[in-house]
Amino acid sequence: MNIWFIRMDNDGWKDLDLNENSPYIYSAHGSCGDLEVATKHKHLIFPELSLSGKDLAKLVRDIKLSLVDAGKIKLEDSGKRRCDLAIRYWLSVMQAGDLVFVRTKQSKVILCRVTGYISEDFFMQQGCFKRPVYILGEITEDMLPSSIWNRTFGRKTIERNAKKVISSWVESNIEALTMST
Repeated sequence: MNIWFIRMDNDGWKDLDLNENSPYIYSAHGSCGDLEVATKHKHLIFPELSLSGKDLAKLVRDIKLSLVDAGKIKLEDSGKRRCDLAIRYWLSVMQAGDLVFVRTKQSKVILCRVTGYISEDFFMQQGCFKRPVYILGEITEDMLPSSIWNRTFGRKTIERNAKKVISSWVESNIEALTMST
């Protein structure tokens, strides 16, 4: 199981946020708003990803460079240099059952569990990713060690936990976290 930290308070979507009426997490990454790119590569992504991690990385890199060459994006723009990694996270690494700490636009931290794959409709309309989640509850600073709480203020819009000590703590305390919310 992966543990994710997502900054929806800092993702560029004005109207989309995680809440009880909208139990979804949204990405700031995808096709850079180029719906032609989304349509062209839809068959590789739906109904499930049909590329290996290596092939996905190459495809994303090639698409990104073609968008740069066409003058549609600049690598200096926020989030463009490392978007390959974020796209790989959303498409192939994140799985149903993973836990996500989401910092919302209301500056609340919500713990949720991923329940499914990305939405095809949303991808075809927006060129970005949307995943359904089950909201476990709001998390406050006093419920977590500072090392985990501080991760909810990360610089990037999505980060995967790579520290075993944090994963172990969350897995050991998930029941207490969800019972107190």
